[in-house]
Amino acid sequence: MKKATYQDREKVVDILCRAFIDVLIPNSINFVVKNSGNRYTRLKSLMEFQFDKSMLYGNIFLSNDNKGCILYLDREGSGIKNILLEAKLLFTCIGLDNILKILKREKLLKSFHPKEKFIHLWLMAVVPDQQGNGIGTKLLKEFLEIYHKELIYVETTTLENCYFYKQNGFEIFHETFELDYPLYFLKYV
Repeated sequence: MKKATYQDREKVVDILCRAFIDVLIPNSINFVVKNSGNRYTRLKSLMEFQFDKSMLYGNIFLSNDNKGCILYLDREGSGIKNILLEAKLLFTCIGLDNILKILKREKLLKSFHPKEKFIHLWLMAVVPDQQGNGIGTKLLKEFLEIYHKELIYVETTTLENCYFYKQNGFEIFHETFELDYPLYFLKYV
């Protein structure tokens, strides 16, 4: 596992896009990506946003074979850079007509964030043709070794992901169906 740099942006965005382009179930990504227009362009914009925000307010790890990645945040985004990133995302991915539903979603997510300092495991992906080969598990275990003394928090929308995280030491502390999809909140214990 290695820390990503800004030179890895295209590589990480490609992993994320490949991992999520064909996932069409109701989930957090599809909730944010506006339905009209070119799905790939909008998805790529979201993944670029997540890369940029993670580099500013957290970090990104790549698997040694560049087939998987973990993006996390360890501090709150603020300031002009954050505002510019979010404004760009609004116009390139979300759309003005979806802003209220996205703000409602963000408020819901934040209501279950821990009050104390925590690491938000924001996004994890492995390229589709390599899923099931242990890349994600290895990446997550190496991540957890580094941050084993920290409170780590993640949200997911599928029971399959819940099972994966539970196998790796996480527990569900809340679940909700308030949005158009299930949402499970987990913490590393």
